[in-house]
Amino acid sequence: MSIRFQTPYQYVFIHNNVKHLLLLWEKEHKRQLYIVEEEADEMLLLFPGDSYTETVLDQIEPILFQRLETDAGPFLAVLGATFTYDERKMVMYYHPEHPDREIYFFEWSGDGIAELDEEEYEAVTRAFINEFPEFFPDET
Repeated sequence: MSIRFQTPYQYVFIHNNVKHLLLLWEKEHKRQLYIVEEEADEMLLLFPGDSYTETVLDQIEPILFQRLETDAGPFLAVLGATFTYDERKMVMYYHPEHPDREIYFFEWSGDGIAELDEEEYEAVTRAFINEFPEFFPDET
């Protein structure tokens, strides 16, 4: 299911194997977090409560956006997923203008994110495709 929003302040991401929708209301300085449940062509947004929202936001806000440097130039990447690989925390980011084409993987530690070497990057990519095949319908 592809989701498109009229404004750029809505973010869908997976954290702890749960799909979330984060709405940022800049003028009101407000954040809303929902759990996304999908069935066939329906999407249900569930409000998980304030405690859950605060816990998740405390965990992901430091890594929600990252400035990445590529051959095409720098851009602000958006968190798409957190997941575990080889008992380590990994993160996937996507390019906001090309969310279904350009994704990037990093290791996530208490100090932030770190690049992966080429061999491990390929293994992390394969693990991500296996865990979240909905991101790669042509690959499965």
